[in-house]
Amino acid sequence: MSRPTVKNRGIGAKRREAMRAEAEQDQQHTEEAAATPAAEQRPAPKKKTAGASETARLGVYMTAAEFHDAKAAYLSDWQAGGQDDTFGRWIGTVLENHAARSTAEREALSRPVGRSQTRTGSPRSFTIPTHSVERMREGVTADQGAGRWLSDSAWAGDAIAAAVEAARKRDGGQLPEPPARLPNRLRR
Repeated sequence: MSRPTVKNRGIGAKRREAMRAEAEQDQQHTEEAAATPAAEQRPAPKKKTAGASETARLGVYMTAAEFHDAKAAYLSDWQAGGQDDTFGRWIGTVLENHAARSTAEREALSRPVGRSQTRTGSPRSFTIPTHSVERMREGVTADQGAGRWLSDSAWAGDAIAAAVEAARKRDGGQLPEPPARLPNRLRR
């Protein structure tokens, strides 16, 4: 028994003709592109995708108690009608709110400066919107202009501590007990 050829593999005449026409069109477009000067050729528009370009990673050094309180404040804000449905978005909003304050207001809300004799915390990494990082960096730069030289981590720590205190005051001094692991996204 002989092996089937392209002509008799079940491809109909109409399909073969369509494939031939498509190949001719591709060849024609290639020849036109080669004849057009490079200055006149436009690259194909890139599709916008949601992803890494819209978020950034931010590392913040926090003690276990600070991290616990931040999670509790996030849940408290959610229960009070907050719109941030992920912890990372909440951190981003906290940074933007802190950046909106004046340098004097940020200095008044800052935590005591100094190093601990022993290591008491660990770095926590958050995925936050890039516009929040940009606003934070604007705030850091403004504080440097006022003579306060904080790292991004310390500045973010002050912002988070201020948000925790605001949530605690709003809730009458008592924050909700957060679970050991927060859900990826909160739902109403």
